Amino acid sequence: MATGLGEFLRTLRRGFVKDEQVGELARARRRKDKDSPTPAPLQREACKPRSVFELCAKGGHGNYMGRLPSEIILKILSFLDANSLFNISFVNKRFHDLANSNALWSVLYASEIEKKMWRPRVSMIKEVVSSTIVEEKPAGYWKKLLLKEMAGYKDTVWKTELKHMNPHTGMPALTEHVLRRLHIQWEITLTNRHGRESVYKQTHTFFEDSSVTVCWSQAFLPFMYSLNSLQLHGIMCPASPAPGDKPRWHSLIRKTALQRPGHFSFFGADRLVKVLQFDKGIVIGLWRGNCRIAFIMINLHFHKLIERSLLGSRFCPYIPADGSAVDPDCSRHGYTLHIVLHNPVQRIMYRRFSPLYTRRVASQGEFVQLIAIDFANASEHVPLAKISLPWQAEGLHGEVERCCMMTLTVLDEAQRPFWCVSSTVKMYSRQRVLDVDYEGEQFIVLYEDADGKVKMTFVWMEECQHYYLVQLVTMFPAAKVKRHFSGEC
Repeated sequence: MATGLGEFLRTLRRGFVKDEQVGELARARRRKDKDSPTPAPLQREACKPRSVFELCAKGGHGNYMGRLPSEIILKILSFLDANSLFNISFVNKRFHDLANSNALWSVLYASEIEKKMWRPRVSMIKEVVSSTIVEEKPAGYWKKLLLKEMAGYKDTVWKTELKHMNPHTGMPALTEHVLRRLHIQWEITLTNRHGRESVYKQTHTFFEDSSVTVCWSQAFLPFMYSLNSLQLHGIMCPASPAPGDKPRWHSLIRKTALQRPGHFSFFGADRLVKVLQFDKGIVIGLWRGNCRIAFIMINLHFHKLIERSLLGSRFCPYIPADGSAVDPDCSRHGYTLHIVLHNPVQRIMYRRFSPLYTRRVASQGEFVQLIAIDFANASEHVPLAKISLPWQAEGLHGEVERCCMMTLTVLDEAQRPFWCVSSTVKMYSRQRVLDVDYEGEQFIVLYEDADGKVKMTFVWMEECQHYYLVQLVTMFPAAKVKRHFSGEC
């Protein structure tokens, strides 16, 4: 049976200490025999135990592991499990090379496959993983296969389920179902300025038709000024966790620097917290007065979300492959725009506009424009209820006014995703820039990234306590359209 890395090192340390004690007694006996003519009884002195690293640092005569042949070390390593073998590869370069041997990992891989009795032709696994096949494979081949097997996901099943599309959103209709069935969750890793990492599991989620909002509101989150970066990982948790569960596979989705100047903006505040926005889709609430984190919210679009949550590594995100180009004439035909305004509690607005046709922006010749709601056409205006971002943390709750989350999906005529956005947005008060029939204060929402822009204009009707969305315009760089369709826009 495989022993753990800790037990292996403890056994090794006891052997070193015992050898050192025997050596001290022998040297003392020789000194006594040489200095005194008459033998005297040898008094044993207490030997101070020393660590493995102190013994190895004395030189070649104390570095017992360094003098062992590679074959013996490989034999010792063959008794370790996958987790211990992975950890011991970080001791030094020699251990790294030996611990990544295909001979070790191929045996672990065959043992892992044999546990899955549902697989066909299990009895042939050992024949397939023969010594000849093992040596022919490149270094690390069997290690990668085992880690992928230990991750536990069956991609052929969920990839088939994701082929069924929602005709309204253009996203896979069973995304939420697959996320829940595979027990996919998201956790954040906060790294402070000294490099120490703290991991936090999600507290609750809110699913929409084309996005999910993930929240973290644990007690005693760290102070904002002590943090250096935030990493978001997707993980697949077991349905019934046990103490001996295998390590979970982590897939990096996003990494954000928290202290870089200009990397965040003030988003809003209420009487208890102030809210900062990072990387469009990340919101961090700070307690007023001490700048300790109260909550973190991240909005994730469904587009390739399962792939990004499973197929990346701990340090490298999954990069989806570009789809094949379609008929260039499609760029002149109708687009579909699906937009949802929501918060972590409820949906505020849900609209689908189709078909929409591109037009050149006269003042910006390098952009094309889609007008979903024209302020001159009152029949297209949309009434909205209260727009706010509610939160809860440590038994307290509040609400930040005039901000929410926006999930926007633009599809081409072939119903392929053309632009997908999940971000928090804020309403800014502006003087009356549009001449509309409504009398009230006007607010504007602006969103911009490298792939496009969104502009929304609202009018607040005090008498009925409602907002009216009187303008919705999206713009894309002409170069983006050309790349997508492989033709002219």
